[in-house]
Amino acid sequence: MKIKNIKWLTGSLMTAVLAAGITACSDDHFDISADAAGKQTIWQNIQSKGELSEYADILQSVYYSQSEEKTTSETYADILNGAQTFTIWAPKNGTFNYSYYKDLLNSGVRENIYRVEKELIRNNMTRYSNIINGSDSIKIDLFNSKAAWLNRGKQTIKGVAITTPNIGASNGVLHITEGAIDYQPNLYEYMAWGNSLDSINAFIKSFQTLEFDEYASTKGPTIDGKITWVDSITYMSNDYTTSAAFMNAYLNREDSNYVMVMPTNETWKNKLEKTQKYFKFKSSYIQDVNTQTESGKDTLIKGAETAFTQAEIDSLNNLYAKNAICQNLTFNANWQYEQIPITSIADIRSADARMDSLLSTAGTKFKKTGTLNATNKVKSNLKNVVEVDDYASLFGNAEPVEVSNGYAYIVDDFKFPYKTFAPDIDDLDYESCDNMCDPYTSQRTYMNPTVIIDDDTIQVDSVFKYNYLVLKNKSTSSHPGAYFRVPDVLSCKYDIYVVIGYNTDYMQQNKFYTYISYDTADKRLADQRLQNPNEDAVDAKGESIYGTDVFVNRPMHYNEKGEVDFTDTICVAKDFEFPICYYGLTNAYPVINIKSNFKSTEKTYYCREIWVNSIIFKSKEW
Repeated sequence: MKIKNIKWLTGSLMTAVLAAGITACSDDHFDISADAAGKQTIWQNIQSKGELSEYADILQSVYYSQSEEKTTSETYADILNGAQTFTIWAPKNGTFNYSYYKDLLNSGVRENIYRVEKELIRNNMTRYSNIINGSDSIKIDLFNSKAAWLNRGKQTIKGVAITTPNIGASNGVLHITEGAIDYQPNLYEYMAWGNSLDSINAFIKSFQTLEFDEYASTKGPTIDGKITWVDSITYMSNDYTTSAAFMNAYLNREDSNYVMVMPTNETWKNKLEKTQKYFKFKSSYIQDVNTQTESGKDTLIKGAETAFTQAEIDSLNNLYAKNAICQNLTFNANWQYEQIPITSIADIRSADARMDSLLSTAGTKFKKTGTLNATNKVKSNLKNVVEVDDYASLFGNAEPVEVSNGYAYIVDDFKFPYKTFAPDIDDLDYESCDNMCDPYTSQRTYMNPTVIIDDDTIQVDSVFKYNYLVLKNKSTSSHPGAYFRVPDVLSCKYDIYVVIGYNTDYMQQNKFYTYISYDTADKRLADQRLQNPNEDAVDAKGESIYGTDVFVNRPMHYNEKGEVDFTDTICVAKDFEFPICYYGLTNAYPVINIKSNFKSTEKTYYCREIWVNSIIFKSKEW
């Protein structure tokens, strides 16, 4: 994941930056029906029936809410005694947990009261008139946006028997049922249900806001130059779940089909202790930019300072460490390979056996171990690619809990690979060249080439295509070099690779230095020359260069799969540790420099022009 310009933090600052996403609406507009099948209102019918006294008590105890935070002055008894048209599925006394809901109401806690409204009252009512006739089954929308199947032939709603159907009222229809309709939470709601999910619930819900919907609200008269509103419609928004920069999942939508992994509190705590280490920011970054003067002289331009207070550092660490755990937990079941289902452990194991990939909503692709190699670049439509031995382990190897918009996998042992939290980096940005270099991009295509490998001439029936940044020397005696920005580096260890193409124009190898510039907690270390960590590294003459400060690419050769390879992936550093994090910063970053270098007596062996295919930083687990 790449987030630019992160001089903003958790909560309200983040909300101001990200685009709001609507996850659920609360709509106060109801049609008024002129069709009156009875002289009494729904409420009067309920009141007149002793078998509904418990449900009647609940209805007259709860005030209608425009949102979780905002109530009106009307109870549901008032609403059902008015002119708006509803259908009520009223449970008889003793068929629902009356004492449980009364205890919630008597607690006086707003969250508990709203739960009664959402899970019992709104879950047993619909807009408009729903008459039971015929023998078919239809899917109806409940007043809380949930859905329920109404089987007219069997006279059941979501499996609950309707004992007395079609009691006509002046404002709709009343049905008496043998129990309350089962409330099924969606993924967004389910996180709040159990104490074991407190940690993930608290993090995600911290971004929840209430938004005013001007277009859905009804305007009243303008008073003193200000618009008033007859009703104010609001919707709940969560910038974290809906933002493409983070989770990119509408967990509160009832018409969705998601699969979500939910780590319990203990495993969240254990993983957070690790991910917090990846995001060690410093209080001040000043980035020098490598460039040239008009006369072509190499120079540095001192950049603007990026500064953070300690509170901002703590907030950034908190946000990104928790986001690293959270952002890839959700999968849209309809996005998977050939839309093959992943809604059960059997489905997931089947995908594992077929070696399908799994794609998270945040853009991380999980692939089977052995399907990536050192030069496998992340595609532009993906944010990360991670190898996994066992897909089912990601989902806890247990069957999920079914919710109204998908499935929740509760995990006590979090098995996501560390590269999910600390991705490899291979999307480096070219910054500048030195004054010995004229760079340009090039694509080389070799169709059915005849090549020489280990002195053997080989005819290859294949097409090879490579993209390069060509570091071309300005003169026959100059050694070209270039600087590359390394984005989103974490405070962890990396193995660093440079992928160099064999120069088939000159049929020569390259010999080069590699420098790196980066920050410590108190200063900038510039142009640190890397030492060759490869024990088997040799130069063009076959002599060892292990432990020296030079690197040499191989000519054309067979790769690990026995295929011809025109590029050589060279490890230029192992376990290189960055003590400071740069995640999301646009004005601060490490810089890696590649520069040709060899003696004039070695020009028979080496070419000055370097074809750079890519540079890869492969993260290492703490």
